[in-house]
Amino acid sequence: MTDPAGRPAGARRVDQGSGTPQTFVAFSELQVAPDGADALEAAFRSRLRAVENWEGFQGLQVWADAGAPGSYAVVSWWDSRELFLSWFRSQDHKRAHARTPTGEARPSPIRFRRFTVVAR
Repeated sequence: MTDPAGRPAGARRVDQGSGTPQTFVAFSELQVAPDGADALEAAFRSRLRAVENWEGFQGLQVWADAGAPGSYAVVSWWDSRELFLSWFRSQDHKRAHARTPTGEARPSPIRFRRFTVVAR
């Protein structure tokens, strides 16, 4: 059974105007040469973590594709798109990305996607 918007019954999208922020998800797909995977993973494990102090930040995970060596997804959850954009445009974001590995370990962006959570 679905609601008028086609979402599963019971799922709801909370609008910004209601005073309750909806969860915004930033989803980045990356590719790195297989020889650079260890260095890239080490860089993520030793990241600056400045994002964790930003308003609206809920969490971040880095996923390695179990079926495609060198393919990664970087997923972060935010209270709103606007708060994500504040981080994205910040000097903290620039400093974090300035530490991106070079050479074989330098990731190539494949795709960036934006989601809102409609059910948990």
